[in-house]
Amino acid sequence: MVIWTVALGLAFAGEGMWLPGELAPLGPDLAARGLEVPLYELVELTGHPLGAIVSLGHCSGAFVSADGLVATNHHCVGRALQVNSDAEHDLATDGYLAPTRDQELSAGPAARIYLVERLDDVTEQIKASIKRRTKDEERRAVLDRAMAELVETCERTPHRRCRVVEQYDGLRYVLEVKREIEDVRLVYAPPVSVGSYGGEVDNWMWPRHGGDFALLRAYVALDGSSAPYHPDNVPLLSSNHLVLDTDGVSDGDFVWMAGFPGTTSRHALALELRHQLEVATPLKTALREELLDLMQTHAEAHPEAAPILVAPLDWMANSVKYGHGLLGRLEGSSAVAEKEAREKALVAWIAADEDRTERWGGALEQVRELIAEDQAHYQRDLVVGHLVSFPDLLVVAHQAWRFATEADKPDLDRDAGYQDRDRKHTAERFRQLDRTWEPGSDRVLCEHLLRRHAALPLDEQVLGLNAWLAEQGGLGPALERLYDQPVLGTVEGRLALLEADRAALEASTDPWVELAGVLEAHLVVERVAQEQRAGVLLRVRPLVEEALLAFVPGAIYPDADATLRLTFGTVKGAVPRDGLMYLPQTTVAGMVAKAGPAPFDAPAWLLEAAEASRTSRFVDDSLGDVPVAFLSDLEATGGNSGSATLNEAGELVGLVYDVTWESIASDWVFEAQVARSIHVDVRYLLWVLSVTSGAEAVLGELLGAGLVE
Repeated sequence: MVIWTVALGLAFAGEGMWLPGELAPLGPDLAARGLEVPLYELVELTGHPLGAIVSLGHCSGAFVSADGLVATNHHCVGRALQVNSDAEHDLATDGYLAPTRDQELSAGPAARIYLVERLDDVTEQIKASIKRRTKDEERRAVLDRAMAELVETCERTPHRRCRVVEQYDGLRYVLEVKREIEDVRLVYAPPVSVGSYGGEVDNWMWPRHGGDFALLRAYVALDGSSAPYHPDNVPLLSSNHLVLDTDGVSDGDFVWMAGFPGTTSRHALALELRHQLEVATPLKTALREELLDLMQTHAEAHPEAAPILVAPLDWMANSVKYGHGLLGRLEGSSAVAEKEAREKALVAWIAADEDRTERWGGALEQVRELIAEDQAHYQRDLVVGHLVSFPDLLVVAHQAWRFATEADKPDLDRDAGYQDRDRKHTAERFRQLDRTWEPGSDRVLCEHLLRRHAALPLDEQVLGLNAWLAEQGGLGPALERLYDQPVLGTVEGRLALLEADRAALEASTDPWVELAGVLEAHLVVERVAQEQRAGVLLRVRPLVEEALLAFVPGAIYPDADATLRLTFGTVKGAVPRDGLMYLPQTTVAGMVAKAGPAPFDAPAWLLEAAEASRTSRFVDDSLGDVPVAFLSDLEATGGNSGSATLNEAGELVGLVYDVTWESIASDWVFEAQVARSIHVDVRYLLWVLSVTSGAEAVLGELLGAGLVE
């Protein structure tokens, strides 16, 4: 039986995703462990080193030169490779290197780099919007309006992207202010046989030998302001870039990481974890495994589509393997029982005191009841949610419906994602579909999801969807109508639809618009019910969190929410089970030893260069070879990909790109003895560039002084 660390409290080992302003309790421990960067510098978001840390929206990265060069993961630039690929130029497979800056490629109109400028506590401003007369069913809308007003004021400063984040289940609200860079260009990505060496066989596994690194560059207008792609734009000057440590790290060294972890659920209740284990993860994983098989079959049968499908296939395969790993780690564990025991103790502690009972009594039970209502129709919600998220043209049509219906409200009262501020980026995504939409696989996915809907119990089906399909003459004729030269298959058609008003959508005879309208009619009813529950949850769930914080001693970090977080730990192996030990570092020699058929088809030039790797200037003396990857006990999750891993002096030593199989459940519970993150060593990046023809300029830029082998 696995024993989990589910009790909240002061973190130990590499546990804890800390906001920069909350490090004071860790100060003495960090200094004792070797951190040389003064704590006050880790509060200054625009200074060094945190001013070098950037978000790509879906991944993390860091400036590594004064001219806006950004290091991140290979798998984080899949869309940039995809939009620049076609049947004749398969960058998704072959990779790309820009020998000179004028050959750097646009990463696509939707690509972004974000620089964090502020994280402000706005709890009092947000909570002041709630009055005694505010009804539960109004609470969500009132809070959303207050947050929208703060965002609107914040974004009056040009080229800023702002959002308000709920933390500790609504106990605290933080305003995140980021500078938005719109011109992002691809500088370097190795071939997939380097960047994703080992593929799904090695994914989530150790030892690893993948070169999961890539380089982008941030460009701005001549006056230094953010601007869309233009040939006259110039590289962003970045005074806060990180220095690469060519001496690297070894077993036992102190390291820390800065990035933007997406979502964790450490504060979840026992019934939420049980639902994930018994319902949500099994159903979602099974559905995505079906979609993955269909996409792979289609790609094999249509080689011309393969370059476009590399990125979505990688994402889907990663999601499926994650689901299996999460179930494998949680099934038979004590995690749910431990959470239940903690909640039972919390209830008893509250009941033992009259003041505590008056303040917090009954809140936990209310939260449980509301969550159970939310979970009641998960299977239907899963299928419908995938329908409006996966077939690209249905996504376009549904988003157009949302914009049109939300337009009936004042801008600040509209749902997040559908305000005037969101139109530009949505339009850019619609344009980008010209390079990323693959009609054949899209049709296969759409058909399968519609069949999965038809297989639901009748009382779980969307009756309006059934009626629409019947009007088309059944599934086959419906698909023919949807995919026969669709107007939304053109960028002009998509952009025109985005500007259409509600009356135009209701009158439209476009099949995608009709289908999206049917699904939206169902979803709007669901959202109303969810908003009513959300209003009550916004009142009572913070009470549960407040009680828990009072009940558990020590500092507690909030769940990840894509805000900038820091975590601290050690380069360290693990003993994941009896008789098995993970050593903390891998080398080029190990990469060579794995070489063979795909996904271990290392390119010939890399294997040839490896014969002399032991004489490289990037060799690790203790290993006798160039290091490829290392383990640490720093915790990471989705969104952390590409996060800078730094040494005690704040120099770059690696980029995180995965966690081990035994760490997958760490999004929910933390197991300190085996939880490990996987980092590509910067010396492997430098070595690969040093043996890549035409990479002299970018290698010199990374090394600062322009030194190359």
